[in-house]
Formats: sequence, C-alpha cells, structure tokens
Amino acid sequence: MKRTKIVATLGPSCSEADVLGEMAQAGMDVARINVSHGTPAQHERLALLVREVERQLGRPLGLMLDTRGPEVRVGELPEPIPLSPGEEVVLGKGGIPVTYQDLWRDVPVGAQVLLSGGEIALRVEAKEAGALRCRVERGGTLQPRKRVSVPGVRLHLPPLPPEDRQSLNLARELEFEFVALSFVQSPQDLAEARKLTDGSWLIAKVETAAAVRRLAEVIQAADGAMVARGDLGVEIDLYQVPLVQRRLVDLCNAQAKPVVVATQMLTSMVYSPVPTRAEVADVAAAVWDGADGVMLSEESAVGNFPVQAVAALAGACRAAESGEVEIRVPGLVRELVGEVPAAIAHAACTLAQEVRAKAIVCATVSGWTARLVAAFRPRVPVLAATPDPHTHRRLTLVWGVVPWLIEPQDQLEDLIQQATEGAREAGVVSEGERVVVTCGLPFYQPGTTNLLRVMAA
Repeated sequence: MKRTKIVATLGPSCSEADVLGEMAQAGMDVARINVSHGTPAQHERLALLVREVERQLGRPLGLMLDTRGPEVRVGELPEPIPLSPGEEVVLGKGGIPVTYQDLWRDVPVGAQVLLSGGEIALRVEAKEAGALRCRVERGGTLQPRKRVSVPGVRLHLPPLPPEDRQSLNLARELEFEFVALSFVQSPQDLAEARKLTDGSWLIAKVETAAAVRRLAEVIQAADGAMVARGDLGVEIDLYQVPLVQRRLVDLCNAQAKPVVVATQMLTSMVYSPVPTRAEVADVAAAVWDGADGVMLSEESAVGNFPVQAVAALAGACRAAESGEVEIRVPGLVRELVGEVPAAIAHAACTLAQEVRAKAIVCATVSGWTARLVAAFRPRVPVLAATPDPHTHRRLTLVWGVVPWLIEPQDQLEDLIQQATEGAREAGVVSEGERVVVTCGLPFYQPGTTNLLRVMAA
C-alpha cells in the first residue's frame, strides 16, 4: 500500500473521465487545477469531472486549486524575441511589455531581472518613466507570457489579484479541499486569503526569497505547504533549494501539517514512458525526508504519458517506503508535546509496533488525530474513520492515512465497531487481525482524543 500521496496536475492530457479514472487507479490522491492556465469554465468542468470519477471509484479524491499569485509576466508578443548577451533591451513602456506597470518603480538600478524561469538574465542599467533599460547577461529566445522574476526585490503587488479572488469563489462554490497560494511572501498573505475561503486548507507555496526568510511564520499561518522548486530556484541560489526543501518538510512534520514536494519530479516523462534513474532517486529522497506528498505538473497536465507518470511516481514511492531506509521523524513542536492528543498519537504508534498490530484506526471528526499519528510515520497503515465528508477528502493529502467515511454514532462500542469494519472493508486489515484504536470522549468534539484500545478487527 502506497503511503506517500500523489498530487497530479490536470490539463489537456487528462481532461476526460476515463484517463482521470486510470490516473486515480494508478495512485493519484489529489487532483490539482492550476488556474494560471485555462478558463474558469474549463476549471469548473475539470472539478466536476473529478467528483464524478470519485463517485465511480467509491473512494475520496482531493481537489486542489492553485492560484496565479502576485506574479509578473511578459505581455503578448507578435513573435518570439531573440536576445543576445551584451544587447540593450527595454523592459516596459516602449519595449518588451510586462503585466505590472509599476515594475520600473520597484526595481533598482543594478538589480538582476530573470525571464523564462531564469533562462534569460538581464541587468538593470537605468530607469525612466514606465521602463527599465537593461543589458542582456544571459541570452535566449523570449516567448510571450513568460514569468518575470527579480530575486531579492519585493514587488508591491497585491497578494490576491482580482483573477485569484474570482478563482477563490470557484473553490468555495465547488468545495475544494485545498487552495495552494502562489508566491506567498508573508503570513499576512495567508490571512487575506483565509477571509475568502470556506473550509479549504490553505497550502502555502514556498517559491519566493521573502517566504524563505519568514519560513517558520508562514508555516505557522498555513494549513500545509508546498516547496515549488522551479520558481524557488529562480528566486534564491539554486544550490540552496534542497536545504530549503529539507527545512520546510521538517517544519511541517513537526506541526503535523501536510507538505508537498513539487516541480520536475519526473520531467522526462513529458515525452518518455519511463522516468530517469535520477528522477526516481529524487522521489525517494523526498519520501525519506518526510514529505506527505509529491506532485506532477506538466508530466500529467500536458505530457504524453499521464497515467504512466502517476504509476511511475507511485512505484518510486512504494520502493522508498519499503522500510530499508528509515523515514525521518523530526518530532512534534514543543507546543504539541505533552498535550493529550499528541501523547495518545505517539502511544498508538509505539503500541502498534510492540503488539504487532496491522493498523492504527482513528475515529476522528476534524482529522487532527490522524494527522498527529501520521506525523510519527508509523510502519502500519492509519485508517481515519470520520463522519465528516470534508475531513474525508482533506485527509487524501496526509501521509499514510486511508480516509473512511462512517455514519455518526452515539455509543462508543458502535463507533469502534464501525471504524474497525471500515478497516476491513478498505483492505487495511483482515478479520481477526490486531488493531490499535483511538478516539475521543465526548464524541464529535475536535481535540478530545483520549482513548486507546487494542482489539481484533
């Protein structure tokens, strides 16, 4: 059973129900819709399609909406522009158009401007009203709509552009489980977005130097995080990205918040039916670091082999989870240690190992107990039995958790019976096998986990 969750980006290559169904069968747990591409009508169609596939399969699939964020892009161009080293170019008024008209105000002389994911580098030599005069340091062919990045310079863009506010309305109407906020720079960006969401977990995408500088604060304000290594490698020193990835995973694990490693996990599979050895090793490293999930971007959205990419990612995760290499467990933050739910979660993991239980069964409303148990990376599956449909889908992003929807119960024994029956139906355990059960009294009050029992399924 795969423990690490797979987030797959939707797009033209997987816009039909049969392909989505095959991707889910191959291991997709969460479907990501990147609103930087496509129209609101297309986004709604994809979301409804995921819900239909979910009903057909009879298991939950999470929906993640990924916002545009406060980004700057090259405007429309009549044709691609070749740029040669040493050439002088104008960025803004009278030259290469950009989507942020005040770029010339924010960027100082001497700053480096990166285009096309860092492939093209410019150096600002002078400023004039509405434009930056630059010298090309690293050339290339500039295509329209490519991102403009200015490492180390904070641009005075609103954290939620009008297009993102419209997208958040869609996420609220269709009850997306996750909203991934792009180009987060401060905890205040998350607070602004939270006002416009209704129950979605906010996933902070760490892809700016500003977010790295305030990483602990950003994670504290979010419900989870994603290390977006592509844009992050443009914003900061490329060789620092693995260090930020490790630090981010540790911070999220310590707070029992889901964390996703993204970008270029299996890039070769855009055109190849099999991954490279280096890509498989990269996936394994993310699993061993403690990532809850790994993500496919263009591999599934526009690649030639979306189903094979999901299957390859799942295979790489299973191999890394085999037990031959221990997954890192940094331990919970001081604020959680000593609290009853965290103590019960730790005890459940220890007890399951000592009595050779086949699973840990958590009866939970909010999903918090299951997240705490998963934070200790137990060697057995965690079945989260919940009466809440929203929790049922949100837990699709939590490592090692098998979400199971149950009917609300008033009696303890009925609750435990239904939870253990769920473990059998889900194929997590067989009848008569030993399980460790956790739940809380009184029922249906988040944070009340206080009961631990060993029993036969």
